[in-house]
Amino acid sequence: MLNKRRVLLLLNAYDQPTHQAAVEAARKFNWHLDANLLTPTGMINRWRGDGILSSLTDNPRTAGFVLQHPEIPCVDLSSWRNDIQRPRVAADNTAIGRIAARHFLSYDHRHFAWYASTPTPFGEARLTAFSAELQKSGKTVIRLDGTGSLNYSTMAGRLQNLPRPCAIFTANDADAAWISALCLEAGFQVPLDFSILGVDNNPLVCEVQAVPISSIDRDTAGMVQQGAALLQAAMDGRPIVPETVFIQPKGVITRASSDAFVMADELIRRAILYLQQNLPAKIGTPEVAAELGISRSLLNRRFRESTQTTLHQTLMKMRLNKAAELLLYTNWTIERIAAETGFTHASHLSNSFRKHFGQSPQTYRKSR
Repeated sequence: MLNKRRVLLLLNAYDQPTHQAAVEAARKFNWHLDANLLTPTGMINRWRGDGILSSLTDNPRTAGFVLQHPEIPCVDLSSWRNDIQRPRVAADNTAIGRIAARHFLSYDHRHFAWYASTPTPFGEARLTAFSAELQKSGKTVIRLDGTGSLNYSTMAGRLQNLPRPCAIFTANDADAAWISALCLEAGFQVPLDFSILGVDNNPLVCEVQAVPISSIDRDTAGMVQQGAALLQAAMDGRPIVPETVFIQPKGVITRASSDAFVMADELIRRAILYLQQNLPAKIGTPEVAAELGISRSLLNRRFRESTQTTLHQTLMKMRLNKAAELLLYTNWTIERIAAETGFTHASHLSNSFRKHFGQSPQTYRKSR
């Protein structure tokens, strides 16, 4: 036990995914992990050890402790305090914002909003990328944050004034849970009136709401693992450059809060949900009609009336959008992506992708 390096997990609040990943890192590197010193200033000030894994925010006590002990190697797991020169590993907030926009656009949303209970640097970065991606499709974002963002009456009024249906992207899962509860309490339906998406994919938040929250998985475990490896290297005496390593998000974990296409026809919503859940399969109008228990001609007519397009065109768009997401946020081969998105082979995907996006899958992956 005495030979173990002592590492402090310096956070400002309990975060289950971060703690779990830090415990795994401690086992891997044979650390003694102090993860129970979250808030008592006296306990933190008396701590002495070999390294610090931190998540620095605007809290002056935790940042102050790091600054007072430059002799202790420290790796930061946040992009909040870029003014403090430390090696850091952070989520790619630009990628997170883009994923949010593409997720909502794939459900044919036309109205979009942003909510953050508290302004943060990472939140603003996500909002900037979210807005920029939507602007490519001629869409704009309504901001729900600012003065009164935690006041029930103020926020209920802002929700009432939004065009509906509307897709709301939030800074994190806690904000998504709060705005979802507010929507329901104010008499709105989630996701039919307001489709909601958070960030973090924290099951302790997302999976216990009245309407489970869709969330972007920012790969917390990957960030902690990379940060732990950097800290181990620093404690070994190897030189570590104080720069930021950005970790790519894993994508959207879709739950009920955003899992509804924006159209009045319940039959067509069911049809599109069936398509979404069966993208890899060989399906088309006959299979969907059979699933819904209606004729192909009725399905085709109702589909065109509701969407102004055909079922085949919608299915192709869904498959191509999913392929584009997998190109950006996985290292899968084109062959595997084709199989996962329902294309018969790689060349089928490549030809369809080039017609839709104006470039090959390989070029798209390299250019983003």
